[in-house]
Amino acid sequence: MTTLNEFLLNLKYAFRFNKPLLTARLASALIKTSIFKKPPLRYVDFSIDFSCNLKCKHCFATVLRDPRRKKMSPDDYHKVAKDCMKLGTVNFSFQGGEPIMMKNLPNIIKSCQPRKNLISVTTNGTLINEKKILELKSCGVDILTISLDSSIAKEHDEFRGEAGTFDKALNAIKLAKQHGLNVTIGTVVTNQTLYSAGLNGLINLAKDLQLLLYLILPVPAGEWINETDMMLSERDLEYLYKLTASSKFIRTDFQANLGEYGCGAVKEILYLTPYGDVFACPFMHISLGNIFEESIIDIREQALKIPYFKIYEQRCLVSTHEEFISKYLSKTFNKKQLPISFSDAFGYEIRNAKDNQ
Repeated sequence: MTTLNEFLLNLKYAFRFNKPLLTARLASALIKTSIFKKPPLRYVDFSIDFSCNLKCKHCFATVLRDPRRKKMSPDDYHKVAKDCMKLGTVNFSFQGGEPIMMKNLPNIIKSCQPRKNLISVTTNGTLINEKKILELKSCGVDILTISLDSSIAKEHDEFRGEAGTFDKALNAIKLAKQHGLNVTIGTVVTNQTLYSAGLNGLINLAKDLQLLLYLILPVPAGEWINETDMMLSERDLEYLYKLTASSKFIRTDFQANLGEYGCGAVKEILYLTPYGDVFACPFMHISLGNIFEESIIDIREQALKIPYFKIYEQRCLVSTHEEFISKYLSKTFNKKQLPISFSDAFGYEIRNAKDNQ
């Protein structure tokens, strides 16, 4: 249940005086969710390219990069955004790799109708300067999400693979706030960092600056494929929930839903690669379908037949849901080519769904 303070903070991040059409669409989504209890596809996350200027320890971009494949054009983004808006989407997010490196980022953002939608960009912050902030703002960007791994500069820089990244990230936060963009901080927490001084410092930073701090659970994907040392135990999860309950500024993705608390994958959230593959989330390297072959409306409809995507699972499917990881995510482990197909991952469930129709 969202508290009044959390609701008001959500409103601060979502409401933009210069976007009355967005305000009307947000109000419609809230009313439909409250009355009909059927939340829309709220949030679509685009990875526009996997190129990056850093080499982070947990990176998953390298395993998905395939220069032989066709990439989405601004026209493709426009078509997908239009279809997603029919499903109720009000928030389009852009990430990479490092999206600030991409020269066509402004055109892609503009193709997703920023006057009608909440626009966010996720960045490591190292390439942000005042000129870039003004460019993003002129494109209709509302929220800048900065990746920070520790409040201790040395720890953050070591995780990101380059000295000076911490100071650049802090400068990006300062510039974004100065020019009226909302800022969130994204932090991956492992069982080694959850209780650390570095995380405590980030919590204090978020409270002091009154920014949302999203705690992201570790996933055995990308550079962490098959890794289990960093996974959160039951004790760790209990502590994580205490942290999110202690402040309106500390959250997980489970608290961003319009509908129930829990995993919003497919129901409220989708992720697309530059090649048009549709994922349930950035860390589940299973293609639900490809927008060059079928509409995102049809892709989502098919994916919602999978039991795990029908309901709001109370555990992160790719991080703490042992059954899902064992039965499905493990099929992506040690694959030379990713993503794997929807039928390769869920073939048995698809057949069962058809038999029961």
